[in-house]
Amino acid sequence: MERILEFIGNHTILTGIFGVVLLAWIIYEISRMTRQWKEVDSLGAVQLINREDPIILDVSNSTDYAKGHIHGALHMPPSKIEAGNQQLLKHKERPVLVYCKSGQVSPQMATRLARLGFSNVNMLTGGLTQWIADQQPVTRHKGAAKSGSGKTKKDKKDKKKSRNESNQASEDS
Repeated sequence: MERILEFIGNHTILTGIFGVVLLAWIIYEISRMTRQWKEVDSLGAVQLINREDPIILDVSNSTDYAKGHIHGALHMPPSKIEAGNQQLLKHKERPVLVYCKSGQVSPQMATRLARLGFSNVNMLTGGLTQWIADQQPVTRHKGAAKSGSGKTKKDKKDKKKSRNESNQASEDS
């Protein structure tokens, strides 16, 4: 015990930083245990989707939603998650899976849903970015496909050249 007190006396800054980090970690863990929603990873989300048929809410902006979203997800921007949204409130008894692009907005929306009376709210950890990194399927809007179907100008020129060559060969025969 005497050596611990000696260490603390000799390393006050280091000991203070340790105390602050320890306190922050304890506060985070207490808040995590007392919140009214659960975090699920990609595997947990897949199991939830397959077993419980949740309402899947994408709270990303419209552009991110159009670029890609989980199949069956409803686009529900944060401004639409409110007490007067009858489309949403009629499904209070169903489980909910909420996510955004990177997992920054969805915790606040999960809290908002829990306050609205949803009893089984789940948030996708890491958002759609982690979902994609875990090689899970993503649906895209038809208008959000890459222009030119991913073909380069060289690919198009080669295709045109080969078409011209085959036309030339058929004319020669």
